[in-house]
Order: sequence, then structure tokens, then C-alpha cells
Amino acid sequence: MSKGFNAVLMVFIMLPCLLFGSGFGSKSLLYVQTASTLKPQRLDLGTNMRFFTKVGDFLGGQKPANFAQVNYWDVQGNVGFSYGLIEHFDISALLRIYQDVHYEGPNFVNNREYNFPDDLWLSLKAGSFGSGKMQFGAMAQTRLPLGDVHNYAFEQYSAGGVELIFRGLFSYYNDPFINERDFSFHANVGFHYYNDTGKEIYNDLNTGPVLAQNNASSIEYGAAFSYPTELFDLNLELWGNAFTSEPDTFAFSRENWLYVTPSISYKPKWRYSFDLGMDIRVSSDEDTSTPLASFDGRELDLPNYPSWKMTLGLNVILNSGKDKFRGGFDSKGNVKEKVDFYERLLQEREKTRSIEEELRRLKREREQAEKELEELRQLLEEEGR
Repeated sequence: MSKGFNAVLMVFIMLPCLLFGSGFGSKSLLYVQTASTLKPQRLDLGTNMRFFTKVGDFLGGQKPANFAQVNYWDVQGNVGFSYGLIEHFDISALLRIYQDVHYEGPNFVNNREYNFPDDLWLSLKAGSFGSGKMQFGAMAQTRLPLGDVHNYAFEQYSAGGVELIFRGLFSYYNDPFINERDFSFHANVGFHYYNDTGKEIYNDLNTGPVLAQNNASSIEYGAAFSYPTELFDLNLELWGNAFTSEPDTFAFSRENWLYVTPSISYKPKWRYSFDLGMDIRVSSDEDTSTPLASFDGRELDLPNYPSWKMTLGLNVILNSGKDKFRGGFDSKGNVKEKVDFYERLLQEREKTRSIEEELRRLKREREQAEKELEELRQLLEEEGR
């Protein structure tokens, strides 16, 4: 397949992802899940595009005579749905419709640059438990391998097994009645089982097929802070992974990692919101994979995990269902807007009350001044007699 055709294909696949996007799962930030669930019958749609690119320059002082710089990349597009089943429970499905990593070379047997489609994630979430400002929940998730190629460079480890993930969720909302109206804090911790023993993770003309020798597992964790305004949500996430059982040495991504992600969400209407986020790696760029599993024997200045990655997207509420805070009262209504309206009325009433009290105080002072003037006038009249 020609490079030109690949570029055209990528444009057509990525174009919808520029128009939609967000994190995976119900009421999620870009990476950290909240402990809240969707109301029954509510249906959300989200797609996203994430990308990283870097020029691979030669390391060392003596470049080969025929050396040419190459632009390496990592691009993916996802589309997902979340649906409120019953109170406290919802389900989500996400399909990575496109995964493209610059993964080619004369020695690779699996010399394919992209998956179309890639893998499918399914999840069941139980949440919105608790009272007051604190909520608790849990989430079970599985990754089903639909793509042809796994063990990507620049991406989190996957060997093509049916993976299982279990997470505990916690959220604190400063406004316990309408969570979206004030700041909130969220925390996740989970266990990821990769189920990769016997899966082919590497294959080239020199080594032949390489199979994973053990089942890898890891602890996933994350924390996030969100501060909403009328038109924007300002978010900050910290999320990472620590392997409890490391993948095979032929895995590209077998080291622990940690990222911080500032993001902003623009919400012109209650039904949809645009997202823009930047992942920034704060962990080291350690590489413990075998030199055989690398680009050109580690002769290029390419990172193990991307030093940055951009996310673009939009959330869409297709059906608000029984969510009273998302248009549930009438065809146009948003209870948040109504509450804000009445709150402004109360504030104006308080201002009016303060003005009335100030007028009464001035009236009393004027009456006191008039009384003193009258007493002074009488005193002057008596002295004049």
C-alpha cells in the first residue's frame, strides 16, 4: 500500500476524531474516572484523537553517509458509547478504530504500520454510592484484541491477550447537590492483568517469533482536580502505572510510567463540550527492553514513552434520560441554568435588602440631624429674648 494512500486514509479516519472526543467511560475526565454513574437511560457519545510525533535523529558523532532523518509518530482514534442501565450502574464500549505507530523496517516480518480497526474495550461501572459530598464506586473492564498488531512502540503495553482491569473509584464534590457547579477531586486505583503468556510480542527475520513467557500485571492509579466555570472546566490529572509483574524483555513498554495532564473543556451548551489536553511525562525515559526490540539498535534519539501527547475531542449527550441535571425537565431545560438564575435573583434581592437597610440608616441619621437642628434653633431663640 502506497504512502500517499496511507496518508489519505489517515485523514479520512482522523477527521471525525477532530470533531469529537473525550475520555473513555461514563463521567470520565481524559484518563481518571469519577465515582459517579450515568442516570438510567442516559446515552453519551465520545470519540477522540491522540497523537505524538518526533524526528528520529542519529545518536553519536559519526552518522552513516546515507543517513536521513525520519519523522516517527503515534496516532490513534477512538469512538465510544456510555449508557445508564439502572440507578448506580452504567456500561461503556469503546472501539479504537485506528492505531498507527511508525513501526517498519527491512527486517520486520509483521511490517504493517497501522491497525484498522484496533481493539475493543467493554466496562461495567457501579457508582454514585455515598451521601453528601463524597461518592464511591468500582469499575470492571476488559480489552478484547481485534487488531492484528500489538506490542506497539510509544504505547502502553499490550500483547493481544484478553486483558482484565478492576478499579476502585472515589470522588469529592464541593457542591453535593449539583456536582458540576463547583470544584471536585477524584482518585482511582486498579489492578491490570494482561493475560499475555504465549502471545507473540515480537517477530523479525533475525529473532523469529518471540512469545511472552509470563503473565504481566500492574497497579494503575490516578488523581484529578476539576474546577468548573460557566463556559470552561479546568482540569489537572496525574496518572501512572507500576508493574507488579514485568512484561517480557522483548516488550517495547515494560517500564513504570507517570504522566500529568492539564486540560480544558469548553461547554457552550449542556449537550456537548469540546476538550483539549496535553499529556506530559514526568517519569524518567528508562529503557529496559532488549536492544533487539528497538528502532535501529537504539541509534536514534527516540523516547521509550512519549514525552508529550495531545488529545482533541468533544463529548455529546445523545439522550439525557432521567438525568434531571441534563435537560430532564423539558425539551429545552437545564436545571443548572435554572438554579443559577434563581441564585442570581437571590443575590439581587440581598443587594436590594442591603440598599434598603442603608436607606433606613440614612433616614435615621437625617431625622437625628433635624432634631439637633431644631434644638439648636430653640436655644438661639431663647438667648435672643
